[in-house]
Amino acid sequence: MKHEEGFTVIEMLIFFTVLAILAIFFVIQKTDLDTSYADRDRKAAVNAIYYSLREVYFPAHGYYPEQIKVDTLSGIDQTILTDALGYTIGDPDSRYRYEGLDCDNQSKCRDFRLTADLDKEADYVKSSLE
Repeated sequence: MKHEEGFTVIEMLIFFTVLAILAIFFVIQKTDLDTSYADRDRKAAVNAIYYSLREVYFPAHGYYPEQIKVDTLSGIDQTILTDALGYTIGDPDSRYRYEGLDCDNQSKCRDFRLTADLDKEADYVKSSLE
């Protein structure tokens, strides 16, 4: 009887099953990492906006704006005001929200609250009241 070398169907099935499991594990881990990086970037953007408002805008004007527009904060990279989906802060679909608090009739506010919608954690909030 002649013995042929090679892999049996069972061995091939086991190999491809293990390979598929590893591929699924890789995709899950990659997605998890991408989500974590996106959350980290959102927090960094909120911090940049926060410090620009606290350290630059308020000392120059004596108040906080009721709304943030693209030209409100000239001291930061304007792309920070746009989320990964292309929505600018103030847009209803944006992952970033800004609220001027305790505003007078001239849109001059004493306080503000910045919020970033995160995927893996609770919303990230920075406030001038902190």
